[in-house]
Amino acid sequence: MRKVSQCAAIVLSIAAAASAQLKESITINHVDVPVTVVDRSGNPIRGLQAKDFQVFDEGKECQVRSFDIVDFASPASVKATSPLNPVARRNFLILFDLTFSTPQTVVRAQAAASDFLKKMVGPRDRVGVATLDNEHGFHLLSAFTTDRRIIVAAIKNPKSFRGFDPLQVAGTDPLEEVAGDLTAPPGGDALGISADFKEILRGSARLEDDYSRDKIDRQVTSLTGLATTLRAVAGQKHIVFLSEGFESRLIQGRDARGGQTEKTEENTAVEAGQTWKINNDDRYGNSASMSLITRLAEAARRSDVILDAVDIHGLRSDVDARKGVVQKSNEGLHLLAGSTGGYVFQNSNDLSSDFGRVLKAQEFVYVLGFQTTAQKPGKFHALKVHVDVPGARVTARTGYYEGGTGNVLERALSSAEVMINDIPQDAIRLESLAAPFPTTGASSQVPVILEVNGQDLAAAVGTARRGTAEIFVYAFDEDGLVRDSTYQRLALDLAKLGDSLKNGIKYYATLSLPPGRYAIKSLVNVAETAKKGFVRKDIVVPAAGDVAISQPLFLEEPGKWLMIRGSSHDKTNAGYPFVVNGQAFIPSAGVSVRRGEPRTFAVFVENASPDELSVESSPKSTIVSQTGSGLRSLLLLRLDSADASAAALDVVVRKRGSDDLRKSSIPLTIQ
Repeated sequence: MRKVSQCAAIVLSIAAAASAQLKESITINHVDVPVTVVDRSGNPIRGLQAKDFQVFDEGKECQVRSFDIVDFASPASVKATSPLNPVARRNFLILFDLTFSTPQTVVRAQAAASDFLKKMVGPRDRVGVATLDNEHGFHLLSAFTTDRRIIVAAIKNPKSFRGFDPLQVAGTDPLEEVAGDLTAPPGGDALGISADFKEILRGSARLEDDYSRDKIDRQVTSLTGLATTLRAVAGQKHIVFLSEGFESRLIQGRDARGGQTEKTEENTAVEAGQTWKINNDDRYGNSASMSLITRLAEAARRSDVILDAVDIHGLRSDVDARKGVVQKSNEGLHLLAGSTGGYVFQNSNDLSSDFGRVLKAQEFVYVLGFQTTAQKPGKFHALKVHVDVPGARVTARTGYYEGGTGNVLERALSSAEVMINDIPQDAIRLESLAAPFPTTGASSQVPVILEVNGQDLAAAVGTARRGTAEIFVYAFDEDGLVRDSTYQRLALDLAKLGDSLKNGIKYYATLSLPPGRYAIKSLVNVAETAKKGFVRKDIVVPAAGDVAISQPLFLEEPGKWLMIRGSSHDKTNAGYPFVVNGQAFIPSAGVSVRRGEPRTFAVFVENASPDELSVESSPKSTIVSQTGSGLRSLLLLRLDSADASAAALDVVVRKRGSDDLRKSSIPLTIQ
């Protein structure tokens, strides 16, 4: 029995060691899959439950561990900044084609883009703007954002727009010119063109076709790169491509609508053995170009991208004077859009009806979540979703990429994604504080304090010991507009900073905001490693004359943090607001209290004098002093002890003899 016990102990030790190794190497990822289910008429099917769905990752069924529903038609969808699962978001990239467009049609494109923005975009939808030309590839003018002002500005000037925000969330065909009456030269045929001159035109046309095909190939390659880059954006992406399009015959060859004269000439050349007169690319298509279309389709499928094209050419003639054939002139747009599952719209009037039906199918979204083990950064996983509803049509993301890779633009889009979608980031721990203080002007002074964990920041910089920390602070109103923001770059040299970074960085900046409700979103990103921290703080900036209470502001000893002073946008020069008994202090953003150790905190009350106020708190605290200056009162309190179960500090202030009260709370950590 003893030997058996020893063997069992050895086995358990090995298993424990193996388990420890596995814990170090295995990463569990959570994957969300947005799914729309519609009936035969295209109407969303509501009322389904998690048990009605099956999700397969690389052919293996996964257990649905989370189930969420997003209804864009509900009243709750009006608020642009309310939390929403990012994968359920609708994202639209308005893409101006500057290659196959003329100045006149760019104007039409701007009108179509404005029309789309007005008719089709909802408050929760995110919109970006980009341009595409063969000289520069694709250029992102605005990241996907709910702030419509930057979108409108980019639409007004797509060729030269340059945004100030670091995250970007605040020709005529030469042959067609040869038109006119041709005098029939001696010996010419019925068209008035001699045989020699016809050979010259044929050679010139081939050169022109080669040039045009090269332009098309470069455009398709750029679109493929854009589709790949958009994998960094959560949710389904619609590229609204504003373009005149190109001749599809240069890619897929001449179709059955080709002119009879052209076919007769080719057949005659074949019979005479004059193969040099036959343009096989024109007749059968170009295989290399078609392979580029296939790559575009695959990149779009993997990144959840659908390209919908809007024909900005305007009124077209059905006859191509150069070829003498009837041709659908926007067939090139159909080739691009069709490869990604999208549509072509003849003009902006189609958006309200045709595109409206497309969006109708996406207004009710089921979000299925499952867990999987990470295998390789950048690896693509194919997904399939089955719904147990007869006759239902299911649309879901076709797969996902494991994180850990991406180009510069993808990393920039990822930062914008975090900011817009409130995506949690745990690489760098952050605490934030935002406290509005009314001023004599129309806007309040809003100090923002960030506490950045020093150990996390050092780990994010990594073994290089040098890095760049980027600090972004944005104030979003309820309509998703950025009303104020600030940005700071910090050069970090860990060797020089030494112990001063031990506790971390405390960053102080001041915003200026009019009365209203705001989401103050803060992001810290280490540029070299793309490791991030994110925190959101919701505040209410009171209107002039309102009785308002600040959050409890805990005083702490100076010297604990490495202090960084950011920008100040306070135009009233109201001065530093955190002052107690003539002494300035910097409040704690994250409050941690040791049991039995008293902590002092301040509460500011606007438009009320100290003698008419009563105050209560939970856990209980002792009033140290009540003072007033003008229309602002300062209540100084001491938290003597707190129960270990206390998760928050609640403070209630009311006017004596009145039921009118104001309440403020902050999270509390008891050690």
